[in-house]
Amino acid sequence: MKTIAESITKRATSRVPVSPLRAALASVILVAASPLLLGQSEDAILKKPLLGLSIKELGELTVDTVFAASKFSQKISDAPSSVSIVTRNDIRQFGYRTLSDVVRSVPGYDVTYDRAYSYTGVRGFNSLGDFGSRVLLLVDGHRMNDALYDSAPVGTEALLDVDLIERVEFVRGPGSAVFGSNAFSGVINVITRSGRDIQGAEASASGGSFGTYSGRMTIGQQLESGFEYLFSASTYSSDGPTRLFYKEFASSLTNRGIALNQDADQFWSAFGKVGFGDFTLEGGYVTGDKNVPTASYDSDFNSPHPQLDDRGFVELRYAHEFDDGWSANGRLFYDHYDYEEGTILSRRQLYDSAQATWWGLELGGHRTFWEQLLVSAGIEWRDSLTLHQQQCEEGPHHTTLDIFSELQVLGVYLEGDWKISDSLSLIGGFRWDHYNSFGNSLTPRTAVVWRPSNETSVKLLYGEAFRAPNPFQLSYKDSFQDPNPGLQPEKTQSCEIMVDHALNDRWNGSVSVFHDGIRGLINAMKTPGGRYRFENVDEVEVDGLETQISGKWDNGVQLKASYTRQNALDGETDAWLVNSPKNMIKAQMSVPLGSDKLSGGLELLYASQRATLGADRTPDAWMLNFTLLSRQLAPGLDLSLSVYNVLGSDISFPGGSEHRQDSIRQDGRTFRVKLNYRF
Repeated sequence: MKTIAESITKRATSRVPVSPLRAALASVILVAASPLLLGQSEDAILKKPLLGLSIKELGELTVDTVFAASKFSQKISDAPSSVSIVTRNDIRQFGYRTLSDVVRSVPGYDVTYDRAYSYTGVRGFNSLGDFGSRVLLLVDGHRMNDALYDSAPVGTEALLDVDLIERVEFVRGPGSAVFGSNAFSGVINVITRSGRDIQGAEASASGGSFGTYSGRMTIGQQLESGFEYLFSASTYSSDGPTRLFYKEFASSLTNRGIALNQDADQFWSAFGKVGFGDFTLEGGYVTGDKNVPTASYDSDFNSPHPQLDDRGFVELRYAHEFDDGWSANGRLFYDHYDYEEGTILSRRQLYDSAQATWWGLELGGHRTFWEQLLVSAGIEWRDSLTLHQQQCEEGPHHTTLDIFSELQVLGVYLEGDWKISDSLSLIGGFRWDHYNSFGNSLTPRTAVVWRPSNETSVKLLYGEAFRAPNPFQLSYKDSFQDPNPGLQPEKTQSCEIMVDHALNDRWNGSVSVFHDGIRGLINAMKTPGGRYRFENVDEVEVDGLETQISGKWDNGVQLKASYTRQNALDGETDAWLVNSPKNMIKAQMSVPLGSDKLSGGLELLYASQRATLGADRTPDAWMLNFTLLSRQLAPGLDLSLSVYNVLGSDISFPGGSEHRQDSIRQDGRTFRVKLNYRF
């Protein structure tokens, strides 16, 4: 344990640039790719399951298809879910810096940031301190939620550089009938770029507010033999705001509430892919170091509080189509996650660490019967190799926590898509999961999709989902928290009616009405002794309305806008749910400026007041972002200039129980300049 303390101290006090050689070497070691299946029509590709799709096929499909709704590709109008797509062009045009920026732009999705991590919520439900565990995050179909905390990293702690994203699929509503735990409120599937997209080398560099700098180097190519590869390495460093004021620490003993140089953030990451034929190998790694300025968990204010996160995976995939119509596909994977945290508590040095390694296997298949019934089925197994949580204290050194846990998960799913007629489909399925910690869970879903015309689709959706208690909630114990080995899964039931209609060749609109009923919600409750313990205590009822409209003009102008009304209440007291804005407005417009090489992107994000744990309200949050993008400024060179929160709006998010702050203020106006060069 002494080595943990030494490593945290060393990393917290040294901020040296990441070695390009080290990053490049990591990107070569951690590799992946996709099988190349040439010469197939889009209809043929649309019959494949998610595990069987190659990167080439992903690139050939238009953006009106989705994979993450059912684990096989289908048109969005046919999917048994409400779906949104964000493309690589959107990411560039609106200057999105991290996956959290992408998520925040999507109707119904919400991201809050507490200066430590970014938390993702969907349709009025974004529980504080849950690490985004009620949303399942996938990268090319690989589960990114870790085995200890179930965290779905979308901020600077995320594994993937946004420059490597081809598109992101957002599925709203429960997805446990296909994916199991964590697909509670939604599923995010990030699809990466392929080697043929690079066909050589590409580099980017950026600089911006608070001494923030980043860089990336990517190489990729497809050979005539069909062999394809992509390797990439990225680095990021930010000093953060020099001064952050927190009124809760305004006494002279705590520097009058001013945290000086306590918000630094840095990471380096690597990602790669290589493949040929039916086999795919893919992997990635990220290591990050974030200093937390809020003095969370009663740590001493204005003192170093580093949080170190390492996340990596490697996965081998196989996919094959047989002549008799059957498909077979599978993935074998290995993941790891390491966490280290150093805090000063009443001048005592405390160190937390956690190590998790796990492996798994997934097998699936599908076939269409009688040209009307598409049946897909699969089995998944995940097993922990190491789940270790530790805590020690220095001066003198002694261990205060040393816990080993086990986690085994077996899941089996079956789904049928019956095309009753050309205009009517019935979809139904279920998944059965077994956990060694609590037992069994069965989650069904069903949908009726009616297409009365080529311009209109109507969906009636019902689904259930669960989130299993994780080892942190079950077993962790320190001066702040007690364990609860008797926790049970939290469950939700969701109903939705959705109508999508193409108004004409230019405009498309949709409207959804939904209801979510959540039971046995796991929440941190204060005990009579003043400590916290996770309990199945809460019930939540969410009713909402969501409208979207999009348009595109012949001159290249594009517009997307949405409004979400969500009423999330405590099921017992009818109290307004914490961290749940009742109204959200999102709009993005891109406009060519004189030529097809220069364009402007304007984004408006609005969220109404949020309730806080201290029975207060945060103010309405308005954010206006602007990006000027110049393509081919010189041969192979793109330049973008982004200004975020142009109006300098005062934006705050509620603080979780680990923070003394009832609300945590966000950054004001910031900027970024970015260069991208293709060799």
